[in-house]
Amino acid sequence: MLLQIFNVIAPVFIVAGIGYAWYRRGLPFDNATIGGLVMTVGAPCLVFSSLTGIDVDAQAFRTVALAAAACIFGMLLIGTVVLKLTGTPLRVYLPTLVQPNTGNMGLPLTFMAFGDAGLALGVCFYAVNSVSQYTLGLALASGTFEPAKLLRQPVIWALLAALLARAEPGAVPLFVSATAELLAGFVIPVMLLMLGTSIARLKLAGFARPAAMAALRVLGGVALGYALVWLLDLQGIAAGVVIIQSAMPAAVFNIVFAEQFDNEPEQVAGVILLSTLLSFVSLPLLVAFALNQAA
Repeated sequence: MLLQIFNVIAPVFIVAGIGYAWYRRGLPFDNATIGGLVMTVGAPCLVFSSLTGIDVDAQAFRTVALAAAACIFGMLLIGTVVLKLTGTPLRVYLPTLVQPNTGNMGLPLTFMAFGDAGLALGVCFYAVNSVSQYTLGLALASGTFEPAKLLRQPVIWALLAALLARAEPGAVPLFVSATAELLAGFVIPVMLLMLGTSIARLKLAGFARPAAMAALRVLGGVALGYALVWLLDLQGIAAGVVIIQSAMPAAVFNIVFAEQFDNEPEQVAGVILLSTLLSFVSLPLLVAFALNQAA
């Protein structure tokens, strides 16, 4: 078991560490350009390729999607109650509690732990989170609700195309599936490199409040993930994927909205940094627990 856990988390640490060291050495790494390629090309291809090219039970997809939505709204409820009771600004901290890092960190972990089948279910969780990010996440950060922005997100169109393709087996031409698979191949390593460079860029402002929010994000996610596995009677890989994705730290993307709407970006950066560090420390236990559930 120890070797299996090491084999899952070591590649994540190593590749993210390369990104961190690369940035700290002052070497060029254009996060805006590379992130744009991932979001507009790579991630949509990964969603399409994973959901159409891997044979996973349709019921498992539906259940994981339901679990992802339940996790988001569960953290929305928990976060709202805690922030209201403590007099903490909702627009600053609630997005960091609701939106986990199911992409840069969650997808590599689900792939390393459970292979292609785990990646497919991880992508399903990530897709639901992406929809939430550009609707609920944007609404929380801005104070306005603009669902039309979803129509400009390539991941959403890739998800719809994949669902249509799954309804009609054999409908995807070989050159389309091969191209999508080829472009999807760069996403996971690049996401981990971006995670490392993003951590290197973040600066901790204050400690007490970001630390408390980071703990709530990770520990609340673990509790929700376990509760959902029990409530939905999840088994095997689906259970492991839900536990891993639910327990991810605050998404790095939260800093974009915080800066855009002037929601104390230094504090948001602190939550992202501390929750990511907490996740790294807790990864061996988290992966062991997820592997045990999937066994």
